[in-house]
Amino acid sequence: MLAAVVTAKTYKEAIREINNIQNADLIELRLDYIKDLSHRNIKNLIKMCKKPAIATNRKKDEGGLFTGSEEDRIDALQAAIKSDVNFVDVEYSTDKNLLKHLLKNKSTTRIIISHHNLYETPKNIINVYNKMKKLNPDFIKIVTKAKSVTDNFEIFDLINDANKEKTKVIAFCSGSYGEFSRILSIILGSQITYAANEKGKESADGQLTLNEMHSYRIKKLNNQTKILGIIGNPVTHSLSNIMHNAAFEKLNINAVYLKFKVDNLKHFVNYFKGQNILGFSVTIPHKIEIVKFIDNIDKKAEKIGAVNTIVVKNKRLIGHNTDCDGAIKALKTKTELKNKKVVVLGAGGSSRAVAYGLKEERANTTILNRTVESARNIADCFDCSYGSLNDLKKIDYDILINTTPVGMHPYPYDCPIPSRLLRKDSIIFDIVFNPYKTKLLKYAEKKECTVIPGFEMLINGAELQFKLWTKKNAPTHLMREKAISYLEDADHQN
Repeated sequence: MLAAVVTAKTYKEAIREINNIQNADLIELRLDYIKDLSHRNIKNLIKMCKKPAIATNRKKDEGGLFTGSEEDRIDALQAAIKSDVNFVDVEYSTDKNLLKHLLKNKSTTRIIISHHNLYETPKNIINVYNKMKKLNPDFIKIVTKAKSVTDNFEIFDLINDANKEKTKVIAFCSGSYGEFSRILSIILGSQITYAANEKGKESADGQLTLNEMHSYRIKKLNNQTKILGIIGNPVTHSLSNIMHNAAFEKLNINAVYLKFKVDNLKHFVNYFKGQNILGFSVTIPHKIEIVKFIDNIDKKAEKIGAVNTIVVKNKRLIGHNTDCDGAIKALKTKTELKNKKVVVLGAGGSSRAVAYGLKEERANTTILNRTVESARNIADCFDCSYGSLNDLKKIDYDILINTTPVGMHPYPYDCPIPSRLLRKDSIIFDIVFNPYKTKLLKYAEKKECTVIPGFEMLINGAELQFKLWTKKNAPTHLMREKAISYLEDADHQN
C-alpha cells in the first residue's frame, strides 16, 4: 500500500494537503508537524481523510518534530484512537507502560509499532524485530539508515523472515543508498511504503514523491514483478527508469526498473543473483569492474573490455555493451566516420566503447585524458593515438567526443575543456545526457559547431537494452517523449 505523508505545519494547511492527495491508498497524518494541534483538530483531520489514515506523532530522536512530554505525545495518539483512526504509529522506544496502555485501549485501531535508526543499519536488527514482535502489534515497522547498498540486504532478509512467520512488517532503508528499497520492499512483501505529496514536503531522507512512486508503477508491483535497474554511483541523474518503466506500462510487462546506488559491486551482484531479476544497466564507475562478477560476456563487450548491459539467461548473468552501437548510430546521423579525425576525451568504460566503434568505422582516433597512462591503455587496445587533455590545443580534429562525466547533473555549469579549444564547423558530441544541452554543447553552438546531445546515444542504447531484456521491440517514441518531458521539467525547475 502507498501512504501519502501530510507534513503540514498548521491545521488549515493540513486540510489543504489532505484535499490535494490523489492516487494513494493511505494518508499518514504527521501530528508532530502541526503547531496548532488539539484533540478537536485531530478529530476533524481524521474525518477529512477520504482514505484510511495513519496517525503518527513522531519523537524527535526518531526523526520527528514533537518536543513535548511523552504523556502529551501519547495523549494525541489516544485522541486519534477515540476518533476511530484506522492506524496509529507509535515508537517501540516509547515508555513501555504508555505503550502497553495504548495497545490495551486501541479499540478498532490497528497499531504499528515502529523503530527508526537515523544513523545506521545494525547487523543485529533482527533482534530488535524479535523484541517488538513480543508485544503482538498489528504491524512492525523498521526503518534504518543505509550507509552502503549492502545495508538494504539486512532489511530485505528481515522482510523475508517476517513473511515466513506471517508477521505483517513495514521495512525499508532511508538515505540515498536506501532509496530503491522504498519500492523494492513492496515487491518483497513489506506492507506499506510512504511518499511525499510534492518536492520539499519529504518527511525523511530519501523519500520519493507520489508522482515519482507512480512513475515506478508502485500500485501494480507484486511478488512476481521482474527487477531491473541501473547500477552506478551516482545514479540521481539517470533517466533510464523514466524510459523503461513507461515502456513496461505501455506493453503491460510486469517489471520495474530501479536506480541502484552501488558502492560494493561484488556484494550487490552476489545478492541480486538470488532475486527475480531480468537484467541491469551499468554506468559510472562500474562498467569495467563489473566484468569480474558476471558469468559470461558477449564477443563485442569482451573486445571493448567494458559492460553497460547485463541480461539474465538461464540464471546466468551475461554482459553486453550497447554504448558502442548507441554512440556510433548517433554520430552517423550527422556524418560518415571513415577517415575522420576524432578526439575522444576521457578513458573510462564509455571511452573504450566509443573507441572500439570508431575503429570499426575506420576513423582516425586520439584518446585524451587527464591521466595519460589510462589513455595509453585504451590506445594500445584499439590502435589509436593518445595524449593528455593539454594536448588538445595542438590537435586538428573533425569530431570531438566528451565521454567524461564533466558537466553532468548536478554540476551542469562545468565544462571538460575551455571554449577556445572548440573548432568552428566541427562536430561536438557530449555523451552526458542530463542536462539535455550541456555547457560544452552550448559553447559549441556559439562556435557554429554541429552538436549531438548525449540523449541520442542514451535513447539508442535504451532501445537495444529493452530488446535484449524483453525480446520485444521498445516503444521508442514513448520512451523519448517521457525522457525529454522529464528533462524539460527539470530544466524549468532550475
